Amino acid sequence: MHYLLFYEVGEDYVSRRQQFRQAHLEKAWNASARGELVLGGALADPVDGAVLLFQGDSPEVAEKFARSDPYVTSGAVKRWHVREWTTVVGLEATNPVHAIGQSEDPPDTPQAQDRILRMWKARSSAEMAGEYVQYATRKVFPVLRAIQGFRGSYLLRRAVDGAMELMVLTLWDSMAAVRRFAGARPENAVVEPEAKAMLTSFDEHVTHFEVIEGQDG
Repeated sequence: MHYLLFYEVGEDYVSRRQQFRQAHLEKAWNASARGELVLGGALADPVDGAVLLFQGDSPEVAEKFARSDPYVTSGAVKRWHVREWTTVVGLEATNPVHAIGQSEDPPDTPQAQDRILRMWKARSSAEMAGEYVQYATRKVFPVLRAIQGFRGSYLLRRAVDGAMELMVLTLWDSMAAVRRFAGARPENAVVEPEAKAMLTSFDEHVTHFEVIEGQDG
């Protein structure tokens, strides 16, 4: 879900925030890197507040940020509150709603023109690699096949330095289809706790490629 964090500030906010700005920005960019903070910034003309857009399972993701934000703890921000935001339009919408008869991927958008290859890598011990293969083929791939816009998958492995390197390649109709699986931050890897227990390491982020040309047979 999306959550909006509203800051109410005093008349001296612009001058007071300067000494806390670097610490605030570091905290904000760290939250962004974790996939929690989507956008944030001050209101303009006049600068009498700020709005930050978060995504998460509950408002706690935004509330936790505010409680320890240097702008808040210093008193530069006088008051703050969080509102849940039901987003229904746009590629990042968490609850997309389309007009009757309207395609989810209109033909004139880039997302509908090129298929997307999603690549993710991990490592496992030689003993656990077989269990991960069973998990992926019996639990993960059947779920993917039920998602609109999913077009296929490959699970690859090779022996490297006594361990097993694994690569998962999935093919999708568009980035909109990828988001049906991965959510509003599709660059973040989707790794369930059950899978993590079988892996020694894994990529936190995935790589997406536009498929320019492909041939069967």
